[in-house]
Amino acid sequence: MSTRKERPQLKMGPLASQQGPGTLMAGFTSPPIPDVQTDLAIDAIRPRAQQPRRSFTPESLARLTDSIRAHGILQPLSVHQTAAGYDLISGERRLRAARAANLTTVPVKVFSGLTERQVQQLSAVENLQREDLNPVDEADAVLDILSLELDLPKDQLTPRLERWKSMRMRDPALARVSEDERQAIAQLDTLFRSLSRGEWTSFVSNRLPVLRLPTPLLEAVREGRLDYTKAVALKRAPEGLREALLAESGALSVQQIRQRIQEVSRGGAPHEELTHALDNFRHLTAKDQLARLTPEARGELLSLLQQATAIMSERTNAPSRKRLR
Repeated sequence: MSTRKERPQLKMGPLASQQGPGTLMAGFTSPPIPDVQTDLAIDAIRPRAQQPRRSFTPESLARLTDSIRAHGILQPLSVHQTAAGYDLISGERRLRAARAANLTTVPVKVFSGLTERQVQQLSAVENLQREDLNPVDEADAVLDILSLELDLPKDQLTPRLERWKSMRMRDPALARVSEDERQAIAQLDTLFRSLSRGEWTSFVSNRLPVLRLPTPLLEAVREGRLDYTKAVALKRAPEGLREALLAESGALSVQQIRQRIQEVSRGGAPHEELTHALDNFRHLTAKDQLARLTPEARGELLSLLQQATAIMSERTNAPSRKRLR
């Protein structure tokens, strides 16, 4: 009578190991999953529909393309061989740059026999290991992994994580929480040790908020046009001021951004902003532009100008030169 070999029971998934992706994935099958390194035609590789979200700025792609022309691809892409061909697991940016560099083949690690869940796990882990990860992509990658490991939809993770963090802060020993909640928090402890990303409570406090940034700021950080610390400062600005400061953010420090916001919040716009607004107004009120206004629009504009004149006269004690009428 043959003895059935018991399938490994791994609650934590591959991240219980702190080794490379190949070893990480080995925990999910018996025997371990082999990967073969070879060269593969670029046209044979198909990006997956569920590829982790990535941002590729033209500048970063151009730099990588130049590097590939000079030195080749230093880190192989990962692909999954199926009956239909080769699906990309990780390395989309390298694949795009290789096409731009007119390469016909690229070095790849070929995996086979994976389930869709295993492909997603390997893709998420390799995505998180990138050196060029920005804070938005990092938060997305960590949530991808947690969603798979905890078997929770991604859109349910943030409220769960915040609740578990509150439990940990109120009751460090977790003496007054349910057994299910205690096990979930223990899973998080193990996962973040395996990811080498510090404490998960710090991730909840310092990284999750990046995904709540207003869309223009979120995309600017994702594309590498805006530093995360500046984005956090800009989030506090009124929308109109935020747009103006975003356009200038490359020349401003975080402290300067905060100072500009404080000046406006105290009721006074900085001198240069008033000057810029007046310049725009002079341009818009050229004679040929004024002639296009309807009588109603002229009356509304006159009323606003009279209010502005009254403010200046009252606050500066300077009489107006001529009555507006």
